Amino acid sequence: MRLTRRLAALSSLAAVAGLAAPQALRAQEGWYPLKDATGRPIQNFRLPIELQTEIMALENAVTFGARLADVTIIEVFDSNCPYCRVAARDVTQMLARDRELAVTIINAPSLGLPSVLAARVEYAVKVLGGVDKARAFHEASMRARGLFDGLRALDLATDLGLDRKAVEDLADRPESGRVVAQAVRLANASNLAATPSWLIAGTAVIGWPGRPAMEAIVGSIRDCDKPVCT
Repeated sequence: MRLTRRLAALSSLAAVAGLAAPQALRAQEGWYPLKDATGRPIQNFRLPIELQTEIMALENAVTFGARLADVTIIEVFDSNCPYCRVAARDVTQMLARDRELAVTIINAPSLGLPSVLAARVEYAVKVLGGVDKARAFHEASMRARGLFDGLRALDLATDLGLDRKAVEDLADRPESGRVVAQAVRLANASNLAATPSWLIAGTAVIGWPGRPAMEAIVGSIRDCDKPVCT
């Protein structure tokens, strides 16, 4: 991947863009008594539905699963987040089992330049290859071991049948940097920079609570429109 001085500057900006975000939401407000399978509290807070809609409209968002889903989970992730990789396996199993569930993924890199470059390639894969290629890329990247950077991302895009030069050229464009930076800014402004973070029916969940807990949250949303029914 051509790491020009301009690209390096844009990538560094994207990695820290949200740090100066004004008036981030307070994560302590509106929490529900959620617990994981071991009984530990799950950090969560309410998020205005308008902000959730804005996050889903991000240009690098990719949605897969049920076409007419009754519940959609939004994940904010980083390509090099180990907990994101664990969560990806569980979410894949959830989608295979639950035919009315959908997931929207947002790559908002927070772990440095390699993650930023990988996010730019992932955005290029979405633009050039569509949702199916984007999903295949995401699932394969989440199975990766070790550092997943721009070069490994380009290798994966090529393995998926996309033209390497076309992907690289699009990933290097300023517009790709802008798209990734906007995702980072919005994640930071929403207190969703810690990855993975999740949004479901107006509630943010921080960290991966495990598949049983997330399935319970989905079930409660269906039963009472809240992450836990009381």
